[in-house]
Amino acid sequence: MAFDPAVYQTRLAFVQSEVESRGLAGVLLFDPENTYWLTGYQTIGYFTFQTVFVPRRGQPVIISRTVNRDLAQAHGAFADFIAIGDTDDPVDVLAGWLEKRGLEGRAVGIEMQAWYLTVAHFRRLEAALNVPLVEWTGVFERHRMVKTEAEIERMRRAARAAEAGLAAAIDAVAPGKTENDVAAAMFQANIAAGSEYLGHPPLVVAGPTTALCFAMWRRRPIRQDDVVLLEAAGCIDRYHAMLSRPVVAGRPGTEHLETADALREVLEVAISCIRPGISAAEVDLTCREALERRGLAQYFRHRAAYGIGIGFPPNWSEGHIYSIRPDDPMILQPNMTFHLIPTLFLKNFGMCFSDSIRVTETGCEVLTGFERKLFAKE
Repeated sequence: MAFDPAVYQTRLAFVQSEVESRGLAGVLLFDPENTYWLTGYQTIGYFTFQTVFVPRRGQPVIISRTVNRDLAQAHGAFADFIAIGDTDDPVDVLAGWLEKRGLEGRAVGIEMQAWYLTVAHFRRLEAALNVPLVEWTGVFERHRMVKTEAEIERMRRAARAAEAGLAAAIDAVAPGKTENDVAAAMFQANIAAGSEYLGHPPLVVAGPTTALCFAMWRRRPIRQDDVVLLEAAGCIDRYHAMLSRPVVAGRPGTEHLETADALREVLEVAISCIRPGISAAEVDLTCREALERRGLAQYFRHRAAYGIGIGFPPNWSEGHIYSIRPDDPMILQPNMTFHLIPTLFLKNFGMCFSDSIRVTETGCEVLTGFERKLFAKE
């Protein structure tokens, strides 16, 4: 386990008190991030049907493919493992086990917003049980938003791995190299610095393709004076940190310099205004106003920051839980953590300056330490 077993027992006691207060027999978890937060159990085996049942009393039970049994049992967080054979119907297995267990006529909570619970499985399970399924949303998430010191320590270490990956990628940029050359250098340095597998692929894109959000490396050659968009990350015990810096493979032009300067200003304005008590909407507006003064606001098409912490593929962010975005009334609290990511997608290129930060008792701690400049690699 990433943390002391007492941490997980405290979390389990909190969840079971919620289960009891709602009069439920238990709750079915399908989100691997919430399962990890509650039990410390991590696996890539969630790509097939997998759920964890948290009862009113006692330890959780995991229902998963037979091949996942040994890892789950070695972990020690579960009272039992209910196996799903590769020729079994997973809903039949789950419904049959719940019926044998006995639900005392109580409803069962279920994570209806989990990515890994399909509509078809939900409908069939709902029809198979003789008790209602009720939505279980936001219970884990409101606790995941504010990190403990131990969680933040993992993110600081993840930041060191992200920095190593970014530094190696910048060094690898040169006309004549390919995006894959740069991505390989980033991954090698990132993993050598201690990172586990990431919740999302980092970004390594060159040339006009940088103007297209979420494009990925595809063996494209880097040409003279291309912009290269680099976003690196690190992961320690599933906790992430990210950062981005722009690079030009040659001599930057006037538009490159002006864009980089604008993004650096937005990043630094955001860092300077973040503090407990300010709303997410206020921070986001401050970022947009800085770009409006430069006439670039039309190219800023996304939220100013997203929450970060636990991440499993396909995503390294907690942005589905909390973000800094327009009109969001959420009030920032100490130990919230974000990836500040001002990015501009112009007509011919895209560029980003970003850092991972923690809200402190009085302001903002930047977790990622890296020189804020436009790098030129001739």
